[in-house]
Amino acid sequence: MPASTRGEEWAWRCPLPALFLVLLVAPAAAAESMAMGKESGAWFLERCEPALRLIEANSRRLLNDAEYAHAQACMGFVEGFIWGHGWAAWRENRDMYYCPPEGFSAPQAVPVVVQYLRAHRDRLDTAAHILVFAALSDAFSCRPPPVPK
Repeated sequence: MPASTRGEEWAWRCPLPALFLVLLVAPAAAAESMAMGKESGAWFLERCEPALRLIEANSRRLLNDAEYAHAQACMGFVEGFIWGHGWAAWRENRDMYYCPPEGFSAPQAVPVVVQYLRAHRDRLDTAAHILVFAALSDAFSCRPPPVPK
């Protein structure tokens, strides 16, 4: 009997251990992913500082596995935030609250977010998604700059 058939046969004969493993691991993974963005700015800054190092060095070699995972979580959240905001503005047929340049993505946004978080340490107890919104709104205002008199 081929190895894949034996494995499949085992899975059908012993579904309870496999089911137990899924039920044990899934809630923890789901809880971590559902909390992303609702955690504090301090928590988010810890994840985005490795992302900034990754972007600046353009190399994963400078990060250990945990830092790389944090960097990917930050980059993924920021990318989703950018796309989600743009999609919501399009869907609701209204202007965006911030106006990033064409082709804007996480590698351009993460440095802006980290700089904002570092400059506003007094706000790090605020939810991360609010701080990401504040950072992008501050850096990419849709209003033209005031005309000097």
